[in-house]
Amino acid sequence: MKQTVTIEKKEGDRLVAGCDKSLCEGCKASFFCTSKKASFDVLNPDNIPLEKGDQAIIDMPPRKTLFTVFMSLGFPLIMFIPGYAIGSAISDSQGIQLLTSLLGVGTGFIISAVFFRKNKKKYTPVIIKKKEGLD
Repeated sequence: MKQTVTIEKKEGDRLVAGCDKSLCEGCKASFFCTSKKASFDVLNPDNIPLEKGDQAIIDMPPRKTLFTVFMSLGFPLIMFIPGYAIGSAISDSQGIQLLTSLLGVGTGFIISAVFFRKNKKKYTPVIIKKKEGLD
């Protein structure tokens, strides 16, 4: 998925970009997206000359985007099941089962966060070109 972003900050090799909500209107996932009007890091492997305020096109491969959504939301929800199973094995109390289920979800979020910290570069959007003119 290609998207137009505006470079908001340039600190050495680090670029921070933001996108405008109006650009998300055609996206099917815009309802769930939390990056509207948010800033995020982007990679510039080709060292395209960009300054603050420039617009650029970033690429987010669909496979990586879907995997990111799965790891961020789906995996923690799946972890509910082993949490519930552990709670059922140790107690008949619904309170204990609920607690272990929620601990499973929390563990899923922690695993997801650690995974993305270790693999940040692999899942960071990449700038493919500078946007010229008023397309």
